[in-house]
Amino acid sequence: MQQTAQTIPYSEGFPVSVLMEYPRKIDDEQDQGEVIGLVAGAAPEQPDQPALVRSGERSEQYLWRGFRLPLYRDDAESYYMNLMGEQPRVFVLCRGRSGRLRPFRVTLSYDEAASYMEVDEPVFSLPMPPEVYRWLEAYVLEHYVPERRKKRKRDDWKQVRR
Repeated sequence: MQQTAQTIPYSEGFPVSVLMEYPRKIDDEQDQGEVIGLVAGAAPEQPDQPALVRSGERSEQYLWRGFRLPLYRDDAESYYMNLMGEQPRVFVLCRGRSGRLRPFRVTLSYDEAASYMEVDEPVFSLPMPPEVYRWLEAYVLEHYVPERRKKRKRDDWKQVRR
């Protein structure tokens, strides 16, 4: 039975594959490559075994399969902010390996992506596919409760003016 976006359990995560492009000439001193696409609902496989998709004169494209977009309750606000942004995004976190970048995690959380950017890990941002959007939207509607704003109170405000 094929799973649809509505039937994928949040705890399992939405299955995705990452499409990366690498230049033919690899410089071992600098990690190279870029994320150029995302395939939603891809079959689960080992993420360590990329499949060659296209080989050209100047570059090669590989599909890295087996990734999942897990959702966590403590990131619900970050997911909400992502959905409310001008262009909802999927973030692909990468690391270098023998001159080539390789994806190691895919996330929908602004906060998680930002924490990797702060330590200079390569993070690529792609438009969120519609089926992932609908799946994340259902999760946010079910689990996100906005924090009630509290009015700020100053302790003894009369003493502050001098």
